[in-house]
Amino acid sequence: MYPVFKKFLALHHHLSLPGIGNFSVQEMPASIDIANRSVEPPVSKISFSGDKLPADKFFFHFLAQELNVDEVQAIRNFTDFTAQLQSDINDHKTIAFKNFGNLCKQSSGEIHFEPKAMPEYLPVIISERVIRKNTTHTVMVGEDEKTSVEMHAALQEEEVAEVDRWWIPAIVLGLIGIAALIYYYNVLHHYFFK
Repeated sequence: MYPVFKKFLALHHHLSLPGIGNFSVQEMPASIDIANRSVEPPVSKISFSGDKLPADKFFFHFLAQELNVDEVQAIRNFTDFTAQLQSDINDHKTIAFKNFGNLCKQSSGEIHFEPKAMPEYLPVIISERVIRKNTTHTVMVGEDEKTSVEMHAALQEEEVAEVDRWWIPAIVLGLIGIAALIYYYNVLHHYFFK
């Protein structure tokens, strides 16, 4: 019966076991890890809730097809199986769903589900930005979006502005040198050579 449960859960993303609880598959979308420059694949996670809802008719039809029996016999098999599961859980036995997870009853009386790690079918993708020379692409500058041509022009204007001001420190150093010479000849020269 466990392989049928797993197949139904994989195809329909939910499964109700009367008297025990509900299983559901939650799909976490792919995510971008900017710091590591990677794209994480989507992840499936099985969750369990203690809501005791009846199984739906669609599940019984699916079960009958998988077991190659009529629906009445499938319902009987399912009812017997869930009754055995409830009995085992009430006896504080751990129920192991192969490649799925474990069910057990806690001391508080609640049924606890510990999922097993789902296999990852898609790898993590490393993404490096490719920028080709002599092509235009957009760049985020603060909250503004600018093209690479605009940014190159702005950076060259800053470089030109810095290069055009080289003469300011030269004039300051020249004036300091002239002031030192005047001081030397007017004050120190007369003091030493009197």
